[in-house]
Amino acid sequence: MKRKKVLYFAITSVVVCYVFIWCKFHFFTKVYTQEEIDQEFAALKMDAPLYDSVNIRGYSIKYISNKKNYSVKGDEFGKKKPYLVLLHNSDKNAGYFIDYFKNKTLNQKFHIIAIDRIGFGNSTFKKPTQKNSLFQQEEKEFGKMAEYANGVAVKEILDAEGQYMEEVRIVADGNGSMAGLQAYLYKSLSFSKVFLFDPEINDRFFLSKIWSKIIISPVISGFFPRAFVSKQQDLLLADNHKGKEFAKLIKNVQSSENREATDNSYMYPKGFKSVFFFGLSDKQQRRITEISGKSNFVFQENDLNIYSSPEKVFSTILANDIYTLPFNRIR
Repeated sequence: MKRKKVLYFAITSVVVCYVFIWCKFHFFTKVYTQEEIDQEFAALKMDAPLYDSVNIRGYSIKYISNKKNYSVKGDEFGKKKPYLVLLHNSDKNAGYFIDYFKNKTLNQKFHIIAIDRIGFGNSTFKKPTQKNSLFQQEEKEFGKMAEYANGVAVKEILDAEGQYMEEVRIVADGNGSMAGLQAYLYKSLSFSKVFLFDPEINDRFFLSKIWSKIIISPVISGFFPRAFVSKQQDLLLADNHKGKEFAKLIKNVQSSENREATDNSYMYPKGFKSVFFFGLSDKQQRRITEISGKSNFVFQENDLNIYSSPEKVFSTILANDIYTLPFNRIR
């Protein structure tokens, strides 16, 4: 009798978990189309942001931009609006940042870009059609090319949107924070700031990694919603940077900061800072400072949901502009 109860409980638990996954990652996950965005902004009597895309090593990466909402000629010196780049966590997509585009203050201040990271929202993998394609070895949706594309996406999209000397503010959440840090590998960010909210930087337990590998396997992945499978793939992509490559990543960011501070230290009365961590535990902070020392990065508490609080995120950006050159500050 007890065995039957245990069996029934186990089966019920599995079914409940399975239904929960489908509800969260499929039925309750909103992925906007351009038509839906147009309708929402027409009701608000605002110009709608537009989807655009870049293709990186076979990956079609979509993003939402308000570039066409204003003139991009720039001021008398040719300088355009500063850029606000938004990177979502592994269980969301660019559409979760739609309130940023609806915020009139942010629309006036920034050239806003919300990215559908690989596998999420409207970003997909474009499989090679030629048998002897250059990318044949990367036919799987997530492989070494995906790791490269994930890291270089911010640079490629900023280049596509015309960024040259304008300041960049990157706001990232959860696992998207790794992409925010990786941006330093591919783009000079000496005049930019990266704000990482509740960043997922802990190296995962090996059983968690095994679970992710099981979910993405061809036999199992078909039984789960795409967004859930993509989350596991995204976690696996980030594992390398959270583990053995983490020190290298932090040191690379640190060297970028130190180079700027050394070359222009007299221009930074508060010191130069470009990376801000929000919501880290004491243990996580120690992990970073043991690599970089305590002089580089800023650690602050986090009490906001960045998706629903664009005004508070903007206030956070302004509050930390004391570490920016006067003529590069967001006014």
